Amino acid sequence: MEIFIRYILISTFCLSVLYLGYLVFQKGETRLQQLRYFLLFSVFLSILLPLSTYRIDLKLSTNISEIVEINQIAGNTEIKTDGFILNQSDIQPIKDRNWNIKNFLIAFYLIGLSFLLCRLLVHLIKIFYLFGTTEKIKQDNIVILNSRIGSPFTFFNWIFIPNDFLIDENKDIITHERVHASQYHSIDLILIELLSAVMWFNPLVWMMKNSVQLVHEYLADEGVLNTGTDKHRYQALLLNQVAEETLICLSSSFNPVCRSGWHSLIKKRIIMMTKSKFNQGSKLRILALIPLATVLFIAIACVNGQTKTDKSNYSITPKVNYLYKWAYNPLSVNLPPDSKLQTNNGKISNEGGEIFVIPDKEGLLKVSSFANGTDFSQEFTVVPLPNPKFVIGGEILNLGNRTSIDKLIKNRELHVYYGEKLEATYDVSEYRIYFNQDKSDEEKFVISGNKISDKEIELIKKGLHAGKDVVLDHLKLNFPDGKFMYHGMFKIEK
Repeated sequence: MEIFIRYILISTFCLSVLYLGYLVFQKGETRLQQLRYFLLFSVFLSILLPLSTYRIDLKLSTNISEIVEINQIAGNTEIKTDGFILNQSDIQPIKDRNWNIKNFLIAFYLIGLSFLLCRLLVHLIKIFYLFGTTEKIKQDNIVILNSRIGSPFTFFNWIFIPNDFLIDENKDIITHERVHASQYHSIDLILIELLSAVMWFNPLVWMMKNSVQLVHEYLADEGVLNTGTDKHRYQALLLNQVAEETLICLSSSFNPVCRSGWHSLIKKRIIMMTKSKFNQGSKLRILALIPLATVLFIAIACVNGQTKTDKSNYSITPKVNYLYKWAYNPLSVNLPPDSKLQTNNGKISNEGGEIFVIPDKEGLLKVSSFANGTDFSQEFTVVPLPNPKFVIGGEILNLGNRTSIDKLIKNRELHVYYGEKLEATYDVSEYRIYFNQDKSDEEKFVISGNKISDKEIELIKKGLHAGKDVVLDHLKLNFPDGKFMYHGMFKIEK
């Protein structure tokens, strides 16, 4: 959750800076497609820039020991400053209060996010309900639907019109809606609706939403006038239209009163129609996104450089008391996402989602991991794994003589015992038995569990009767907190 919140806050900051840039650099711009592209690029940049993992460390962190002196007095921590002393007992309630406030703010944010996402879903359901229950007329790639609505609106290539709407007498309005459909304004609206739901606490995102919708109306008006429609007659049509509340805020409509105030919106649209569309040099204004994006990228890199992951929340610990040479030693790994493990002694293996380290020499072993500017490396001691003894029928025996194999056949059960270090008996989850060491003549079979089946007993007897050596290896042992495989070979004489 903390990673998500950090991403949202940085993304919100980026969007705010880019939208302020839009207000500054695009003021008075009459190239309407450029306005749309500037807004859309701003949205995409605000989504992508916070994902950057590039780091710039400004070395701003200060050594705590230079600021405060920490003494342990009677088991109670005191922090000395120039003017007063804080006891640990004085600090704890403040932490608890801050933690509660943080949880409250997160819950409040999630409530707002859930409400707006549900609202968006309801609007989509309304649109598809209207589409499924109204009469349809297909013209070219446009579907016109007669619906029980107050004013026309568009969603992708669906144009919804009132039941009493006369198409022939309102061609300019239909043309207006066709422009919305042909330029796929619904994609912009869905994107900005999702963004405003995620960043609902930022007032600038709602201003950007109004700007996107206003630019859509400018473009649709421009499309109508480009067909040869008389400008003054079209402006009169705008003024004469009865402004009704738009049913769906995901839609583009001729008179979108719910967006920024009907009178203000109509005034802005009429003013834009009177402006000259020929403005030398204005096409370069969109390039203002480049320095803005560069500054934001550097700022995010600096933030990443100062962000250190709290090591107390993460760990690399073995599940056994020692790490054993040539053994699959299970590790308990709790690290940040996308962390990579490596070792200077042997290898690290992922066996079915469980992490093992397999040392190839005795001494020190270092498991290294570096994430978010924090080193999580740990060092462990590797000791030799003693040769095991085998428990058959409750009796500890050394493999290597015919008496042991006879007991194995008789009891059909095998456990492994380590007396020097582990001092415990462990169940065998799997081991392998084969005959002879001549690879061309071997017969191998794997025994799962410490119980030996009748079939496996017959194979062992068959090998012994044929005068072959019996070899046991690849023991997989069940530890209380994991497993490991021991590759030692134990030869039982024929």
